[in-house]
Amino acid sequence: MTTTVSPRTDVRPLDAIRADFPALARREQGQPVAYFDGPGGTQVPRAVAEAMTDYLFHHNANTHWLYPTSAETDALLEQARAVFADFFNATPADVSFGNNMTTIAFHLARGLARGWRAGD
Repeated sequence: MTTTVSPRTDVRPLDAIRADFPALARREQGQPVAYFDGPGGTQVPRAVAEAMTDYLFHHNANTHWLYPTSAETDALLEQARAVFADFFNATPADVSFGNNMTTIAFHLARGLARGWRAGD
């Protein structure tokens, strides 16, 4: 039996994806720059930087207070949990956010290490 695979038509061209990342347009001595730094230096798409800027300029607040920007922050976090839960086929209650990946991995490792024993 022969299976024919049709090319996907919903995939964006690589050049279009690269154009979303302004840092990838940088050149040194006429050559494109390669970014080999770790997660702490991950390049972000323009849309992410713009969304972060909008939040910081217009909605930035501590959570769970009685003023409008706090309510907006709470709603944004709940919306983000719902989007991530849908993507990972989970529930919003299963989604947790942290400071950064290094801190999250450190806390996860410490938490797991407390209950693990030799041979686990």
